[in-house]
Amino acid sequence: MVRGLEIFRSFFKEYTGNYVLIGGAACDEHISEAGLTFRATKDLDIMLIIETLHAEFIARFWEFIKAGGYGEKQKSQRERKYYRFMKPLNAAYPEQVELFARQPDLLDLPDDAHLTPIPVVEDISSLSAILMYADYYHFAIANSEVAGNLHRVTIKGLICLKAKAFLNLTAAKEQGEKIDERDIKKHKNDVIRLAVLLTDEDSLILPDSIGADIHQFMLALEQDPPDFRTIAHNMGLPDLDPETVMNQIHLTFHI
Repeated sequence: MVRGLEIFRSFFKEYTGNYVLIGGAACDEHISEAGLTFRATKDLDIMLIIETLHAEFIARFWEFIKAGGYGEKQKSQRERKYYRFMKPLNAAYPEQVELFARQPDLLDLPDDAHLTPIPVVEDISSLSAILMYADYYHFAIANSEVAGNLHRVTIKGLICLKAKAFLNLTAAKEQGEKIDERDIKKHKNDVIRLAVLLTDEDSLILPDSIGADIHQFMLALEQDPPDFRTIAHNMGLPDLDPETVMNQIHLTFHI
């Protein structure tokens, strides 16, 4: 369980139509429900649904930030519009909250917000940046669900987001960007962790652009496969058969 997620769930139980939980916390929810163990993750990545966003949610969100006593509040400076909140005084609250909004300046800031710029090197590696793409933004919403008063992306949706994050970071590193190799590996391994939960009944026809990304990801996976044995051990599984996992991804997404 990600620290503070239960507080977030309770705080926003009346506002599930305003946001979607993406990233590691959403992965942890799915994998924990299956009785398995996800990797350690400290932050909540939240995407605002601009088509259904209410002023009441925005006011409630700032109440959450104030209640947590977040000492560091940041805002992106480029076209990627997201906010990051860290160092809460209340140790029960999430260690880090990142809020993404496709529409610039969507949040009405309180007078005491005092936002500082997010460092550029961190800005590049954000998972939220993927949702600047219209196809991925609408895909994430279409492939989301409300479970236990928490709105989250589905397993199949998260696999696609994680695959795209892997591709983006890999491309950025190849172009000379300072990207931590551990972040690239994290997204690749997360796809495998999530794919373990897929069944033969799972099926999703992808938009052409996202299908092409999954195909490219699978090619990269075949060329440089992850350590399936270690992933299995860390999840609490006796073993993972690489061929079975890879075939399941192909079967689920029809690639």
